[in-house]
Amino acid sequence: MFVSYVLRVRPESVSNERFVGEVEAVGTGQRYAVRSFDQVLAFVLETMRDEVDLTRDALSVQEDL
Repeated sequence: MFVSYVLRVRPESVSNERFVGEVEAVGTGQRYAVRSFDQVLAFVLETMRDEVDLTRDALSVQEDL
């Protein structure tokens, strides 16, 4: 099972593991502005359970068809 996240960063802002951008949890559509990889990781950890639940639900619906 895969869970998808989209990371959008401004290329001109990337330096020394710091950047300006946002991360989006694809399943739920939640978005969060980020300025470091630590913030990206925190967002992923915070939203992972909801994302996995949505993916499982979608897979079970497909199996029922």
